[in-house]
Amino acid sequence: MTFSHILVPVKGIPADDAAIRLACQMAKGTKAHIIAIHVIEVERHLPLDVEDETRMNRAETVLAHVEQIAKSLRTTLETEVLQARSAGAALMDEAATRGVDLIVMGIPYRQVLGGDFQLGTTTQYVLKNATCPVWLCREAAPVKSGNATKHH
Repeated sequence: MTFSHILVPVKGIPADDAAIRLACQMAKGTKAHIIAIHVIEVERHLPLDVEDETRMNRAETVLAHVEQIAKSLRTTLETEVLQARSAGAALMDEAATRGVDLIVMGIPYRQVLGGDFQLGTTTQYVLKNATCPVWLCREAAPVKSGNATKHH
């Protein structure tokens, strides 16, 4: 399976690193174009173009980090910061505009009361609406102590 345009949404979590590494591996043989996008979600009561220096600095730090990972793997990628009301909708618009044929997302391991695994709203939106394959790189589940079996 070959891809020409790979989108990697990043938000500064450990799972982003695995997603970027996977996208770089996929791009190596095919020279696919990779774009890493960080979305700053803007609350509805604020103008969409509001400038939040703290959030913008964080976005630039996150993107510089994934650029370093790509560089260490001898791969280049494009980076972009978007401001939107909904990260999921913004990512789908970008994917359509750019002709993306693969989305690689890093997601945290989230466990709610009762022990069920849960996906975030952006991940759910992308999985429901993407018109291309979506690959998830989930952080490892915590190792349980006590009588439970430990997998390494």
